[in-house]
Amino acid sequence: MNLRYNISVLLIAAMAGLSSGCIREDRSDCTCDVLLSFVYTGDGTSDIFPEKIDKVSLYVYSAGDNSLAGTYEFDKSDLTELQGAHIRLVPGDYRIVCWGNAADRTHVHTVYDEAHVAEPAHLSSGLSFNGTDDLYFSDLEVTVPETLVDVSGVCEFESSHIDMYVKLRGFKNALPTTVKLTHTGCPEYTDFFNSPSSDKCDVEPVIMDDPEEENSYLLVYNVLRFTESEKTDIVLATADEGREFYRLSIPEFVDRYGIDVDGKQEARVAIIITLGPTGVDVSEWNIEDVDPGFD
Repeated sequence: MNLRYNISVLLIAAMAGLSSGCIREDRSDCTCDVLLSFVYTGDGTSDIFPEKIDKVSLYVYSAGDNSLAGTYEFDKSDLTELQGAHIRLVPGDYRIVCWGNAADRTHVHTVYDEAHVAEPAHLSSGLSFNGTDDLYFSDLEVTVPETLVDVSGVCEFESSHIDMYVKLRGFKNALPTTVKLTHTGCPEYTDFFNSPSSDKCDVEPVIMDDPEEENSYLLVYNVLRFTESEKTDIVLATADEGREFYRLSIPEFVDRYGIDVDGKQEARVAIIITLGPTGVDVSEWNIEDVDPGFD
């Protein structure tokens, strides 16, 4: 082998080492590619991630001391181009936590032992809970090797919220005062293992005019996941004095109509509360056949 050929081989090897990002013996601060794919199948087998999740907030924790090693945000354009994430990490063990759709109605607390998501009202007693974002969760453990070989993984998302639909039929202009709806007993926050807290809060969703029924109101909101057996109620009261005049037990309602909450990803509870001449009546609302009028 001649000298010129040896030099060429060495140059090619050096360039390959440079292209890999690090050629030193000590690689403790060298990084390699971590390629993540995002998937959400809901209650089926087909991936519906693009239909349900517009934004992903990604948090990387070092497994050794649970310190936050990196925070990343991927918006709709990022996810449209690549339904996943491309990040770089130094060798080590990590736990990656992803939250889908965390926006204006979600506060994220990232200190590992206390990490959770909650409504911004969680931070201030002067604010009322109005309903959270339509949150989705995923976590994944990865190991970045000292050899700096690329790492890939799949982040499989699951739901962290319940869709609530409430129609107040016949209430508009039927009472001497406006009505206030409160959803009691909702989880105040959800931790970074997607476990809702035992601490509860009352959610006061915004009441809007029903675009389809002139004399009715409509409430469309999300709450953090509760179970079918938890004590949580829908309470109607007068807006001026706060005088309660109707209370509906959600556990009794879902049991009566056979609504699946615990076993569904895309869990929803849809209720029609009708004000009639003899009082208040309640029934299930089949929202698959009814357009509630909201995007």
